[in-house]
Amino acid sequence: MKRITIIGNTGSGKSTFAMKIKEITGLPVYHIDKILWKKNWERTPEDEFTSKHGSILEKTSWILDGVGYHSTWEERFSAADTIIFLDMSLETCKRQALKRMEEDKIRPNPYVPEGCPYPIELKDKQMELITKNHIELQSMIIEMIGKFKDEKEICEFINEDQVNNFLLDLELSASYTYNTINDP
Repeated sequence: MKRITIIGNTGSGKSTFAMKIKEITGLPVYHIDKILWKKNWERTPEDEFTSKHGSILEKTSWILDGVGYHSTWEERFSAADTIIFLDMSLETCKRQALKRMEEDKIRPNPYVPEGCPYPIELKDKQMELITKNHIELQSMIIEMIGKFKDEKEICEFINEDQVNNFLLDLELSASYTYNTINDP
């Protein structure tokens, strides 16, 4: 696992999960939202995004979390050795997004560009977007993953327990590898 992509709905925990994998593996993390958005949630033009996205994919190792432009999914999935789909429930995504909006009042989200606040006044719009994405993105992601099921490691997690078990297994695997290498 040297090139990991994590995809899922808003509030599914992609960035948090990516950072936890980084803690265990030391792989660099790139957040799609940091190249998709500019200050005040101005969307990066697709050609500029695609260029920045492609530069990341050329690196030898990475964790890339987020959705971004659908036109880049196939290239990203093809470059990855591991595809992780956080297929969390609609309720989980909404709860996590609301929590993030509340936390943003105290500490801006470090996984988006500076100047991109989550105003609580837009809560209803955010909840509508999450619902729409849950319906539309899920089937698109599953279809895209299907193209790579025979050549990539695919992980689909539907709850926090599965995520935590994966992280525990990864930590045990990393510990075993480290100890084996360093055994006299």
